[in-house]
Amino acid sequence: MIPSPVYIRALATALPEFKNQQCEIEAFMLRVVGDTERKKSFIRKIYEGSAIDTRYSVIPDYRLPTDQRTFFPKNDALDPVPSTAQRNALFCVEANNLAELAVRRLLDQMPGFDPQTITHLVTVSCTGFSAPGFDFHLVKEFNLAPGIHRFHIGFMGCFAAFPALKLAQSLVRSTPGAQVLIVDVEACTLHFQKDFEPDVVVANALFADGAAALLVSGDEGPLRLHDFRSHIIPGSEDDMAWIIGETGFDMKLSSYVPRLIEGNIGAILERLFVDSGWSRDQLKLWAVHPGGRAILDKTAQVLGLVHDELDVSYDVLRRFGNMSSVTIFFVLREILDRGRKGKLFACAFGPGLTVESGFLEAM
Repeated sequence: MIPSPVYIRALATALPEFKNQQCEIEAFMLRVVGDTERKKSFIRKIYEGSAIDTRYSVIPDYRLPTDQRTFFPKNDALDPVPSTAQRNALFCVEANNLAELAVRRLLDQMPGFDPQTITHLVTVSCTGFSAPGFDFHLVKEFNLAPGIHRFHIGFMGCFAAFPALKLAQSLVRSTPGAQVLIVDVEACTLHFQKDFEPDVVVANALFADGAAALLVSGDEGPLRLHDFRSHIIPGSEDDMAWIIGETGFDMKLSSYVPRLIEGNIGAILERLFVDSGWSRDQLKLWAVHPGGRAILDKTAQVLGLVHDELDVSYDVLRRFGNMSSVTIFFVLREILDRGRKGKLFACAFGPGLTVESGFLEAM
């Protein structure tokens, strides 16, 4: 039996207020942790090779003079460092704001659509928690049905958009008339750490904030969902991790991650071909999570892609940085904005090390 088609009917993205040039964030890092020439040299190398021009944050501090900071201490020792509780408290406020903005933009794309017809709400985030959370805020703000079914996908990292899409696809296929709203919010920059460890310095140079909202249903839309696959790379759990610490969430990001992806992404794609019946020559579009420049470079190399075939992923990295799970939705939105059509391979990488991937189709 052929499963019923499922579509992304509409997709919207949102950014926080504060736009930072990468060079401004680099200057902040040099003041805060660049207390030796060796450290300064390493920071400059990482930032200049990041392929990022701008990133957005829910706080303005990365571009402000020391005495004008609003969240971090007004000294370059950052003493006392904001606690996890302080960071999460700000997340709760800003997640509501970003989620609301993303959903408003989504509804603007669908004039005449009644939010009361939304049957399921799936929220996604790995950068903060509360109960009730931004899902509850959305129910109140948009007068969603009080009996709406709510789900939260939390703390899965950069690949979490894919479990959200798979859940929405299953809900649509199992529930006649389902209209599934996915809202993804990440505020990674709240979790800046001042420890001078290579993986911390790299994480500070990559991550940014953003949000996305999309409606998934059986009604035809610009993106059709097809097959998905999840793959855990054996023995990689120590190479990427996301852990709650005393002063925010701590990122473990090994320099081996691009090589782990390089050694596995080709086989993952081949298994997807077998499962779906698609072939490589049918693929017209590539939506790869821009976790960093090295990850995109290695993925392109293994899959035999020229730079132009990953131009959207590179461009999203350049303009927005790595917004964790939200980022792949920015890539998909940009593909639609550029009017590109055809069968599409999408993938993202996260703690585990886990590779989530799938076939979609831009209609």
